Amino acid sequence: MIDSSTNLANTSSNKPHNYHEQSQIDQTLRLREVLKTLPPFVKDYFRAMEPKSSARTRINYAYDIRVFFHFLMENNPVYKNYTIDRFTPQDLENLEPVDIEEYQEYLKVYKNDEEKCITNTEKGLARKMSALRSFYGYYFKRQAISKNPTLLVD
Repeated sequence: MIDSSTNLANTSSNKPHNYHEQSQIDQTLRLREVLKTLPPFVKDYFRAMEPKSSARTRINYAYDIRVFFHFLMENNPVYKNYTIDRFTPQDLENLEPVDIEEYQEYLKVYKNDEEKCITNTEKGLARKMSALRSFYGYYFKRQAISKNPTLLVD
């Protein structure tokens, strides 16, 4: 009889990874770093989307959702004294469609963490809104929030 623990040990050897494997490892580590800059509850969303999305998509969505939280802290008086770790799903629920529309307007031109001016084309705006709609949809579907203002915005 072959010991299955020996087989496991052999498959996890330190052999070099191919490009695809190494890329997946790098992207997973990068996503973990980005998640540290988001509210703690957000990890649940990214864990749930892992089986049905690429690492690159998850990283891009994480960046997009981080922009959303920074927008709220910079532009919404309710959240001006917030730090990123204070946000809860209930804060998402408290927003109105007009807040989402203001976010769309903000996305056209804004400054990132390094004070670099960022502009978005229609395609960029669409992806950022797709990330936000998916994010809201996850918490709405799981009944962590009872309303989803992204559904009321074109």
